[in-house]
Amino acid sequence: MFKSLYRLHQNEGRIQPEAVLNFKGVLVMILIFLAEQLGADGIAILADRMGYTVGLMELNLMVNAAAMVLLLLFFGRFLLESLKNFFREFKAIYIWLPIACYFCSTLANIIVNLILGMVRGKLQATSNNELVLDMLSKNPLPLVLLTVFFAPIIEEAVFRAAICRPLTAHRNWFVKTLGFGLSVLLFSLMHVLPYILAAADTASALDELLSIVVYIPMAIGLTLCAVLGKNYWCSVICHMLTNGMAVGLALLLGQQS
Repeated sequence: MFKSLYRLHQNEGRIQPEAVLNFKGVLVMILIFLAEQLGADGIAILADRMGYTVGLMELNLMVNAAAMVLLLLFFGRFLLESLKNFFREFKAIYIWLPIACYFCSTLANIIVNLILGMVRGKLQATSNNELVLDMLSKNPLPLVLLTVFFAPIIEEAVFRAAICRPLTAHRNWFVKTLGFGLSVLLFSLMHVLPYILAAADTASALDELLSIVVYIPMAIGLTLCAVLGKNYWCSVICHMLTNGMAVGLALLLGQQS
């Protein structure tokens, strides 16, 4: 809808220019994300005052659906421009890069989990993963929609399209490194911050903070997709593949147990 929220950036060796958010676009995207994050609490409070009980799954669906509407409203042209470039300048990198990043980040995640298990003295799922598994056992289909469709599109729009690419598309290597690091750090922190804030004591909060290392391999893989693929949908595919494989494996193991 709003063409003024992005610019066309010409990459070396590329025929089609890449759609990259400008400062105004980054600001609007971050505001949408903050509204999504704070909106859940607002809906819960409003429903409670009105005498309604809103389940966690229903709440997540409502908030993510609203975020998707805002994303399409403000960034529909950006998403379409990126999608057209994806197909107009389709390259093998758009296929093998997400797959390679997925397998490398998964292998790194296994190693990190083993090291974290040794530090803690036992293997333990993160609070976020435990919540997802609990929701998956109760409402599998809505959770698949949330994790495999909504989450990749929204999170990649924020952490890669808004925070990463505008900086890594810059010529200055310090700015490039800053964009890469911020994307990895903030994406990883997002998955543990609510549990840190809700921790009962300092020890629990530190344990939740330590869990951030579990998300770093995935964050690095997704950010590499965005930087090397130079297209928003490249990292979305990697994110969908990562979440889809995790949910599929959880469903498969759940049926066998």
